[in-house]
Parts: sequence; C-alpha cells; structure tokens
Amino acid sequence: MSDIVVENREGMPLISIRGEIDQSNAHELEQALGHTLRVGSRFVLLDVSRLTYMDSAGLSVLLAATRQLRGSGWLGVVNPNSDLYRLFELVGLTADPGFRVFEGSSALADAQAAITEVLGW
Repeated sequence: MSDIVVENREGMPLISIRGEIDQSNAHELEQALGHTLRVGSRFVLLDVSRLTYMDSAGLSVLLAATRQLRGSGWLGVVNPNSDLYRLFELVGLTADPGFRVFEGSSALADAQAAITEVLGW
C-alpha cells in the first residue's frame, strides 16, 4: 500500500511517496509522473524518505521517466533509505545523468536549488 501526493513547491513538481511501490500500485506512480511530464516539467522531485519498499514494477516506472527526461532535465530522488539507494545503484540509475539523488537534512532544499540554478531563477 502506498500514498502518493503530487504538489507544486515553488514552481517545481514534488511527488511524495509513503509506503510501498510494487506490482499492485506502480501504476499510481506512473500516472503521477506521467501527468507531471505531460505538463512539460523538465525536472521532477520524488520525496522517497517515507518509501519503505520498491519492486521491479516501481523501478520500471523510474527508469522510463528517467529516459524521458534525459537530455532535457532529470528525475531527482530525495532521501532514499539505504535499501532503495542500493537498488538504484544496482540498476544503474545513480550513474545516469538523468537521475539524481539528494540526501541529508537539507536534501529537498538542495534539490530545489539545483533546479533553480539550471533554470537561472
């Protein structure tokens, strides 16, 4: 079970995920990301600090979004737990320029600053 909330933070899309993303609900994440990308967002932030588990269905959604953003923007994840980070490493996401990881107490602010810098705001 998961809870996915899409919000706009200072003009930037932020998708917060709580719980688990698996085969039964990965379509919810896909819909949230798809909507965000359809409205033209070049940068998308995922707050995964409360995401406890993700299987291959969820990874597939992240990989597709990263491919779609590659070259024009990136998908940023905020504060993944160590298991999620390791999963992202294993599938090569952490080495992909279209995927960024922000960690620590100022992770969300750092992610927003990185977007602001690219956009020249």
